[in-house]
Amino acid sequence: MAPITPEVLWAQRSSNAEADKNLIYLTVNVIDVMSPDVKLTASGMSYKGTSANGNEYAVDLEFFDEIDVDNSRTIVTGRHTFFILRKKEAKEEYWPRLVKDKRKVPYIRTDFSMWVDEDEQETAAGDDFGGYGGGMDFSSLQSQLGSAMGGLGGDAGAGPSSFGLNEDSDDGEEDEDELPELVDEAKEEESKE
Repeated sequence: MAPITPEVLWAQRSSNAEADKNLIYLTVNVIDVMSPDVKLTASGMSYKGTSANGNEYAVDLEFFDEIDVDNSRTIVTGRHTFFILRKKEAKEEYWPRLVKDKRKVPYIRTDFSMWVDEDEQETAAGDDFGGYGGGMDFSSLQSQLGSAMGGLGGDAGAGPSSFGLNEDSDDGEEDEDELPELVDEAKEEESKE
């Protein structure tokens, strides 16, 4: 059976003055592939992995332009593999696409949660994952992933209590975080009559 081609999301930043701001954010969406075989070269990437349920995934990309492999990072989680790739050449202009091929590639999509328009990147909030140039700050990444999840609070692996959901409480008191009962106004009016 042929491997499944996973969804690839991407966004970018560019700066002709600051090399640390010439980045490609790339996400390979796969579930339960904890030890993928990833090969990064200046001109592309090869990804292969097998999930816990036995599905095989593979994708090869030839980048639009070269990246600096030594200053790029990879983060593997249970839901995806995330790359922060530094563009080799510092330019103000964005790459027009992720890959050399001009044809539309159906499994490559824009990551709108990370995307900033070219003319707005200088005023964009945040500092591209807290000091990427000096090394990845994983606590900053974790907080940004948490806010990308809609500000649910806590960290990405938080339990129910971190989200205001309470397990059985034995104290007999009503919990502040519980929602009040909904009142059916029509039934309330009928009972008054």
